[in-house]
Formats: sequence, structure tokens, C-alpha cells
Amino acid sequence: MRWILVILFWGWAVSAQAGAWPRGEGKVFVALSADANRSQLYAEYGIRGDWTLGVEVSMPKDRRLPDYTQFIHYPVWRGKGGAILSAGLAVEMRETTAAATIPALRGESEIAGRAGVFWGKGFDSPLGSGWATVDAQLEKLITTDWLGTGLTYKLDVGLGVKPMERLSIMAQAQYWQRGDAQDLRLEAGAAWKMGFAQVVVSPSVGVIGDKDPLVKLGLWVDF
Repeated sequence: MRWILVILFWGWAVSAQAGAWPRGEGKVFVALSADANRSQLYAEYGIRGDWTLGVEVSMPKDRRLPDYTQFIHYPVWRGKGGAILSAGLAVEMRETTAAATIPALRGESEIAGRAGVFWGKGFDSPLGSGWATVDAQLEKLITTDWLGTGLTYKLDVGLGVKPMERLSIMAQAQYWQRGDAQDLRLEAGAAWKMGFAQVVVSPSVGVIGDKDPLVKLGLWVDF
């Protein structure tokens, strides 16, 4: 069926983030990326029963401590035409976000828990096979909430298409809100397949919050 082929194409075209589709059992995905604000290592591993485990380590600019995240995802619903919905949990350890407001807290760590739902669907288009995604996550600090900001809300909406066997084109809107602070960033991207790897270029610009333009370079490996 056409939608099955679309899902297979997705395995090479999806952004470097665990989403709705599970990683196949025994399959590994590794992504390295960097821009002016941070460098990042990301990895997923598929285990039996459609479970996907992952880890992300990133080093933000001007931070003393890296961000370290472990997560697990599992598909909870599959619809007609290839639609899928997954649920996920994550734990992140990082330098406290309050350090930006209270300099004395620089170098102090905090731990946050995250829960999310991830929807995806493949489709055919005049430009080739494509996919759409919506990721919604809710985060709560487990350690001290120094600023009393409460929950953090995250929403990412993505769209991609594969006009050529070796080329994938992507676009994503990334939004988060923590207390009175919020951020909205629009990101485009192109991935070029080279053997079992892909070279990725992703320019982005802020709409709300930090508006500085960025260009992220990445290397994705799937095996």
C-alpha cells in the first residue's frame, strides 16, 4: 500500500527527534548537529514490541552544564491511511533555567520530567511522498522551581516531502511557554542522503522571543 511506502521513506526524512513512528527493533539512529547556540548528540534505539529508547546530550552556549535527556516512546493508536499516535515519557537533567535570571545559580543542576503525545501521518503529494507531525509535551520540574514558573508547554508542528530519492525537504514550527516567557521559532531544512547517512542544513528564525536567525548543520546516520 502507498502509505506503507510513505512510512518507510519517513525513516530517512524525519527530523532528529523521536516522534510518532517507532524505531524498528534493533535499529539505531544517531544525529550530530550544531549551530551558534548549541552542539548536540542524539540517539534512538528500537527494542521489541515497538518501544523506542533514546538519549540526547547537548551543550548550550554560555552554560556550565550540558543538558542530558533520556526518553521512551510507544505507539498507542494506529489509524487508517497510516496515521499513528504515540505517547512518551522523558527525564532531563540540565543547568537550572533560573540561572539566566539569578546568576548565583549558574552551575546548579535541575531535573525535569516530561510527558507527551506524538501524532504523525504519511501522505502522497505532487512533489512526492510526504509526512505531517504534531508533537505536544508537558514538562514539570522535579527539583526546586526557583522562579515559580510552574509547567512548561511545548508544541511542534512539522511537514516534510521527499521530491527525490536522495532529497528531503522539511519545515517546522516550534513553540514553548514557561510562565510568562514564550518562544516561537520557524525552521526549514533539507537533508541529502549519502549512503547510510544524511547531511542536513536547517536555517531558522525566531518569531516570538529570541529572533536571531540560526543555521544548524547536522549529520544523521541510520543503521
